[in-house]
Amino acid sequence: MTSLNLRPVPSSSSSSSSSSKPIPSPSLLKPWDFSYHPSPDGCDKNLLIMLHGLGDSKAPFFDLGKQLNLPSTAVLSLSAPDPIPLMDHPSFSWYPTFTPTYDPLPLDAQNPTTHIPKLRKLIQTLISKEVGWTLRDIHLFGFGQGGTTALEVGLSIHQNPISQEVDGDRRLGSIISICASLLTHPTSTLNIQTPLCYFTRHSPQSAIHQKSVTILKRAYKDVEVIHGSGGGGAEAMPRNKEEWYGIMKFWGQVLGRKDEGWKGEGEVYEVIR
Repeated sequence: MTSLNLRPVPSSSSSSSSSSKPIPSPSLLKPWDFSYHPSPDGCDKNLLIMLHGLGDSKAPFFDLGKQLNLPSTAVLSLSAPDPIPLMDHPSFSWYPTFTPTYDPLPLDAQNPTTHIPKLRKLIQTLISKEVGWTLRDIHLFGFGQGGTTALEVGLSIHQNPISQEVDGDRRLGSIISICASLLTHPTSTLNIQTPLCYFTRHSPQSAIHQKSVTILKRAYKDVEVIHGSGGGGAEAMPRNKEEWYGIMKFWGQVLGRKDEGWKGEGEVYEVIR
């Protein structure tokens, strides 16, 4: 009689290290000034790209990204390309907001697409075989000017796919925009597939809020709106657990999860002769 033996089969969860992505070098992501942190559990299923607001830099949002401690999520925080002079600390802008005499430009005179080609090139590098992310692994989080930039990136990818090599995929994993809407106004319904979470401090009854939501829903198919308490429409990050709750719930729905392998009781065995 032929003897049979059982050999334990390693579960896929034990090989989580193989799912970690290479840490991008400055030369690879040139010309971007960035900070990167791998996922806390060693399984890089999601990449959270942080886009700061006007007059800020990558540092505070890098710290925030790490503090969020999202499972299976690496963090890439970018400094915007345009330095703002005469500031007490490093300050940057995603697109021109001031006149040469440093007077604020009206919204209809601002062009939020200035650096979209550079961001598209960055994403193209991130989804290359060398780095290994996919478009749907990438989640954008932007505040103020950074939120508008994130929304414009999602719009650009929908209208012109990043790469035909990824089957013309036109969507990201998700976008969260804090206190910012699109500045380019779509004239027709686009049905962008990227899930969107829009956090605002405007009253639901205000004309500004209703206009912003109308524009966003004309562009994006699925828009979740979260209202912060107080603020009178001012730009401000979520301040407490209550304001973060809706955002964390949204991430819970859209972030990828690592493969936990066999979920039954005991071990899996292979029969060998």
